[in-house]
Amino acid sequence: MKNPQRPFLIAITGSIASGKSTVSKWFENKGYEVFYADRIGHEILKNPDIISDLENEFSSEILTKGKINRRKLGEIVFSNPEKLKFLNDLLHPKIRAEMQKMIDNSNSEILFFEIPLLFENGLEKSFDLTINISTKQENLIQRLKNRNGLSKAEIQRKIAAQMTDEEKQERADVNIVNNKEINNLYQKLEEFCNTLKDLPFKQVERLLEI
Repeated sequence: MKNPQRPFLIAITGSIASGKSTVSKWFENKGYEVFYADRIGHEILKNPDIISDLENEFSSEILTKGKINRRKLGEIVFSNPEKLKFLNDLLHPKIRAEMQKMIDNSNSEILFFEIPLLFENGLEKSFDLTINISTKQENLIQRLKNRNGLSKAEIQRKIAAQMTDEEKQERADVNIVNNKEINNLYQKLEEFCNTLKDLPFKQVERLLEI
């Protein structure tokens, strides 16, 4: 699999609360370099120019002590497709640019990126391999209630705003089902790691020209 020009690029995706961050953390603990699109986005939301653009679009109600309140922002965009498009059009090019910098500056043999909206944003062509993490909807709902304290209506809005898991499974190179105990998931990840050395590079597209 060795390619002297760049790392082997793997994208991890999945529906909200599917367990993708657990998977990403497992790879990180194994010593792999892992980047998180959401974390990059959170850092971008601290940029004064971005705060100003969002305040102009959404009003000061999305601010708490001068900073973006992501919960309030999320409540607005998940119920308004036009507002969600504005937010995505503002943030996603900047997130892609940061990820491309990470790829260009990396000396690692393999890079993992956790990208929740990988397929929704058509980014799969920028990776050698895509992994989709899925779980039963009842698991997903229970995790969101326990972890985020969301109401049923909020959960339904978040689920409705994403691509269906069935479609993600069709588009992914590798599907890992996370319906059982955590050790079962870890065993599946160990089995996947045993195949890494045999995976071929693809002709990938750059995430963004910078």
